[in-house]
Amino acid sequence: MDYELLHEGSNAVLKVNLQRGEQIKAEAGAMVAKTGHLVIEGKLWGGMVSALKRSVLGGETLFFQEVTAQEGPGEVLLAPSPPGDVKVIHISGGQDYYVKNGCLLAAMDQIEMDTKAQRLSAGAFSGAGLFVLHLKGNGGFAVSAFGAIMEINVPPGEEYMVDNGHLVAWSGDTSYRIVKAGKNWMSSITSGEGLGCMFTGPGRIYVQTRNPEAFGAWVRRFVPATGG
Repeated sequence: MDYELLHEGSNAVLKVNLQRGEQIKAEAGAMVAKTGHLVIEGKLWGGMVSALKRSVLGGETLFFQEVTAQEGPGEVLLAPSPPGDVKVIHISGGQDYYVKNGCLLAAMDQIEMDTKAQRLSAGAFSGAGLFVLHLKGNGGFAVSAFGAIMEINVPPGEEYMVDNGHLVAWSGDTSYRIVKAGKNWMSSITSGEGLGCMFTGPGRIYVQTRNPEAFGAWVRRFVPATGG
């Protein structure tokens, strides 16, 4: 199996070439096009219990689509629903990643996924949710975002703050706590930043350059209110 990103940026597409017998998993509705040898089925990834945890607790779709090259090799094109970038992250050797709800596009190779609970304070105010996706194994997985995706490497012992609306994914070897974005509460409120996630290295963070919630609020300013 091999894969590459096409049209990187706001119109990114993930192209995956499958050999006979290989398969990938992708979020429901992500397929753009495929060759005739590939078969698509809706699957409960990890069984009913794990799928319900992801859906009810993690906010993900109940079903994932499983694309399999049953009769011969083929290719499939995958893309997220919102305009934005796609990034393939590779893991191996016991490494793991956490992914914010709604940001996982596809999992290739031997990637395992489960739902992990966060601390109440972190989950409620980080923007990632009380439950996040936990990925491990060997291979690659693709995340999608609103806007571009930036990779930030945090050196050991150093701290790096991310606005909670811009968080996409982070490596399991880093930790974070919720902090005020400004010098004090008044500064945080008046600056429009509110709360942020303060990560402590070593680790790697992926952020999106646009905030979906902030964009939604901006759009609503121009939508006329309708009376009953």
